[in-house]
Amino acid sequence: MTITTLGSARASTAAAISQTAAQAAEKADPITAGLQKSNSKLQTLLNTATASLSTLGKFKAAVAASQTAAAGLSALKDSATSEDVKKALNSFVSTFNTMVASTQSAAAASSGVERISRGMTRAMTADFSRVDALRQMGFTKASDGTLKLDSAKLDAAFKASPSGVLGTLSKLGKLVDKVATKELASGGSIGNTVNALASKATVLQMQQSALQKAAQQYASFAQTRA
Repeated sequence: MTITTLGSARASTAAAISQTAAQAAEKADPITAGLQKSNSKLQTLLNTATASLSTLGKFKAAVAASQTAAAGLSALKDSATSEDVKKALNSFVSTFNTMVASTQSAAAASSGVERISRGMTRAMTADFSRVDALRQMGFTKASDGTLKLDSAKLDAAFKASPSGVLGTLSKLGKLVDKVATKELASGGSIGNTVNALASKATVLQMQQSALQKAAQQYASFAQTRA
């Protein structure tokens, strides 16, 4: 028998002994065993709800950051320089891509996440003339939904028509800001989902606390009867 085989055999034996012990304990005290099982199930549900809240929280923060960067585009002054524009656009691209990256993991927590992400993208692509203007500025969308910026094309477009670039970015910023504002509102999709999950987690915590209290009371009662 090899060491690996021996180790596997020992692990299987230990698992069997553990299961047998658990079955014996359940048979000897079914109430305590039942309480422990219920607590374990509640803990699993609570862990899932907490993880979903964390994931959605990150997505919500990414949408908020994109909104702030979008507002920065629409706030550019007529006196803005090429560097000012480049800085504002790079900020928007970075925050938007962070939102796209967080979409996949957050989608598992809420079916509305992908819709929100698509809505943010549509705000940039709904107007074909704006899409063409953005493309001429070196602003493109990759197949995975992320954005890319060609600085050389942006410099050339700004040199050719500063007012045209600023006008396009102002419209873009306002549209993305509008979508994000709607979704981040207390009655928006993100807000509703986060609130629902938070309420669920609170209820689970209350149920778990009540169950643990009942287990303690039963343990004290059992000791007095022993």
